[in-house]
Amino acid sequence: MKTVTLNISKEYDCDVLVCGGGVSGFAAAVSSARNGAKTLLIESGGFLGGTATKGLVGPFMTCFDAQGKDKIIKGLFSELCDRLVADGGAIYSDNCRGGDSRSGYRTSGHIGVTPFDAESLKRVTEQMCLESGVKLLYHTTLIGCDTSDGKINCVYAADFENIIAINAKIYIDTTGTAALVHKAGGETMRGNDDGILQTASTFFVISGVNKAVLDEYMSTHTEMRERFFMDIIERGQADGSFPCGTQKLRIFENPDGNWTVNMAQVDEQLDELDADAVTAAEIDQRCQIVKIIEFLKKNICGLENIKLVTTASDIGVRESRRMVGKTIFCLDDIKDARKFDDRIAVCANSIDIHQKKGVSYSAHNNANYYIPLSCLVSKNVKNLLTAGKSLSADRFAFAAVRVMPPCIAMGQAAGTTAALAAKEELAASDVPYGKVQKILLENGAFLG
Repeated sequence: MKTVTLNISKEYDCDVLVCGGGVSGFAAAVSSARNGAKTLLIESGGFLGGTATKGLVGPFMTCFDAQGKDKIIKGLFSELCDRLVADGGAIYSDNCRGGDSRSGYRTSGHIGVTPFDAESLKRVTEQMCLESGVKLLYHTTLIGCDTSDGKINCVYAADFENIIAINAKIYIDTTGTAALVHKAGGETMRGNDDGILQTASTFFVISGVNKAVLDEYMSTHTEMRERFFMDIIERGQADGSFPCGTQKLRIFENPDGNWTVNMAQVDEQLDELDADAVTAAEIDQRCQIVKIIEFLKKNICGLENIKLVTTASDIGVRESRRMVGKTIFCLDDIKDARKFDDRIAVCANSIDIHQKKGVSYSAHNNANYYIPLSCLVSKNVKNLLTAGKSLSADRFAFAAVRVMPPCIAMGQAAGTTAALAAKEELAASDVPYGKVQKILLENGAFLG
């Protein structure tokens, strides 16, 4: 094999480096900078938001408790929602209380969602980063790092023509694939015990929905199989007119009057870390979406005149590598509502695992549950944290908190911890969780 020498042509120094500009990375960077750390965020794309913008995944899932009564995910998430509403790019969760078009006509699990506009989210997240003092570096891809004695010394990234060295005191992996954890030699896990991952999906947006007709249908059909056209879809799968294993109509009205559709799916296992496999899947998904639209037009009332507006630029990968942290957040922690001393967020999202045929739901006793700070701290890399989909969790707990409001809450906690670690020259695991909790509470978070 030929040896390639990479010449460093740019170098940056900072207190905290955040790798990945999805919603958890945005939250981590803003929180780090607001707590006094010189913060740099690198992102391989040209804007922030990750699956919320590149993947068109929406709305934000519920921020309410298990009974759907009180908001429990607050802090930076609430601030973001306020800014989006002020920008004309979101509808408050208080106005989406379940059963309506903005909640996907769901009467449970989707009580208190937040519809948002992806373009508004791009602008607002950028503005919040810049106002907080975060340096943004787009079109910059993580390619490696130097580690010694269980510590990252330097991260390497590439832009259009430069190899960049970034020196930081603390690093946060918000790549969604635990890419930095892996490159740093940190321990990782992936999928279930057999390595099986949740299915990947491609969201798309349609216009032309006759909302009055669809609303009327939903008002007179309350039984689930009828309400979500499950028998019709099942017949389509049997005769080949519906091209994947999705079992229900899954559409959500957006603030602009268009509708987001979450029905395309890669049924077979996808190696989300292999560019060849992802390329083939994305090409196939775009063809699949055309077939789904034709099926919807022919079979679903109110959708006879729909048109495709756009498809997501990136396939939606629900599950990838995850870090092994000081704690592995697990199903029993959710079922038992374990109130960790070092809790940094309270959640109530359902445990749903998307699979080849439908979605598997695991009950969590209809109670709120708590995410510990220690599942965001690397087990064996001293100056490394994570947030969002790379957290340390078994696949059941992961399936509950992989959605965006909990990811933002995790990002807020990781960024706060990183800033304290950098300021006090501590390992991430040595930051007193009480100090983190105090700052989170002062900034509007709810810890139960």
